[in-house]
Amino acid sequence: MSDHYDAIIVGTGVGGAAVGALLAHAGWKILILDKNKVVGGRCTSYEKDGFVVDLGVHLFGMADKGSLGDVCRKIGLPDAIRWVTIGTATLMVKDRRMKYSRKNMSASVPEEEQKNLERLFVEVFQLSDEELEKLWYVPLNEWVSRFTTDPLAQSFIERINGQYFCVRGNEGSTAEFIKCFREVVQARSSAYPVGGCISIPKAYIEAIERFGGRLLLKAEVSKILVEDGKAVGVKLKDGSSFRAPVIISNADIKATVLELAGGEHFPKDYVEKIADLTYSYHAVALKVALSEKITDDQLMMYMPYDQESAVEKEIEQMQEGIVPDRVGAMITSPTNYDPSLGPEGRQMIFLGTGCPPRQDWRKWEETMLNSFYAVYPQAKGKVLWHRLDSPDLVNAYAGEDGCIIGVGQTIDQIHERRPSVVSPLPGLYFASAEAGGHGIGTELAADSARELFRVLHESEGKV
Repeated sequence: MSDHYDAIIVGTGVGGAAVGALLAHAGWKILILDKNKVVGGRCTSYEKDGFVVDLGVHLFGMADKGSLGDVCRKIGLPDAIRWVTIGTATLMVKDRRMKYSRKNMSASVPEEEQKNLERLFVEVFQLSDEELEKLWYVPLNEWVSRFTTDPLAQSFIERINGQYFCVRGNEGSTAEFIKCFREVVQARSSAYPVGGCISIPKAYIEAIERFGGRLLLKAEVSKILVEDGKAVGVKLKDGSSFRAPVIISNADIKATVLELAGGEHFPKDYVEKIADLTYSYHAVALKVALSEKITDDQLMMYMPYDQESAVEKEIEQMQEGIVPDRVGAMITSPTNYDPSLGPEGRQMIFLGTGCPPRQDWRKWEETMLNSFYAVYPQAKGKVLWHRLDSPDLVNAYAGEDGCIIGVGQTIDQIHERRPSVVSPLPGLYFASAEAGGHGIGTELAADSARELFRVLHESEGKV
């Protein structure tokens, strides 16, 4: 088989796999490489005792109606990913359960603050494009404080922002939050993929191969080859090399620029900008396997405290190195979307929350279990096993010290301040949650892929 390609993609995460599928469908000869033995990067799954277990905790806000589904439609395979749309989501504040809705969030805060929170939600949908454009670099917490200073009200927005972007509200972009919140609410298509999270990158990879491309796993790139001021190929750790006029990195943008290609090939100010990028925060995810189904919950926002002590208390404790007794969490049950993800009659429940890196994970496991049993006391005596996916595990798959998304969508790294999908080194491009794009997590990565495809194919034709 020829070792010359139209484009080589480093990494099979959603961004890399999606742009590979788009280009392969357009007739490009694609080679996609990954250092791991499975595809997907952070959007992957593994097996344990008959269960298909996702890395992290995922739900897809736009699903088929967003960038993930749009990639499938653009390559002529609209049903390549099968989705199960969420039914009713749950909000649990302390020990009170209710439907997850804006109305119930407002009803949960003190009476004198309810209209303020309602006014905030109304403003989210009434802001004009011109008004929204002025909010890209306004911290979300600052904007929320214009409406309410109530700790619980602020915590609701902080939780949603954290689930979307894995950044703090004092760093997050108001415009990006509002745009994503609007899209998710208006689309009413939040869903989970049949077969687990790995089904998304697998669908794109299968499309690459269907359209004549090639996948190599356990193929770690050690160097991006640069000749005459252009990226022209890659060298693997085993010594083999492949050449193409287009190299697309789905890997860590810092490692790509500073190590794989080498900072000497870029303008000094660009190298400094890349070196100064900061990542989204870290997260832990408790995975619980149960001998029987104990709940119909598909998605829950869990707030362990009420007015007295909300998100800020947890964050303050974490910053002081204290592991809280309980933590707020995003909770999902993948087997309530797709029962085939576990043995017949059994259930899997995930809890995910933000955390600092390099912690005592045994203490975190205890905290996560406390939170799990606070939500599901009926699970006692029915737990087959549990495990904690820490940032260390995410780091093994995707690097970047185990951060949960990549470059953070903070006010200094969003919109026009975000790295471009086109690098200053001719021939080198990016398709990931770290360059270009708009959206939430994997949807951000898929949008980055669509953006790069427009640059490479629709705008210029084959390079």
